[in-house]
Amino acid sequence: MGFVGELMSGKNGIEWYYIIGLILFIVLFAVVLYRTIHMSKSELWKIKTSIFEANELEDGNNNNSNN
Repeated sequence: MGFVGELMSGKNGIEWYYIIGLILFIVLFAVVLYRTIHMSKSELWKIKTSIFEANELEDGNNNNSNN
């Protein structure tokens, strides 16, 4: 780790920051995974179509400004 490893090696209890960070990452990942798996099909369809609608709006604005 070079500089950071040497700088932090003298600190007591520094390993707890790594453990807490890892736990937070795992919890956040689990929440996102759970919510993604349990989304309803209608909600997924709404997200999918909103992306296409946003592209159509952008394309429409670009075409209007060019005319």
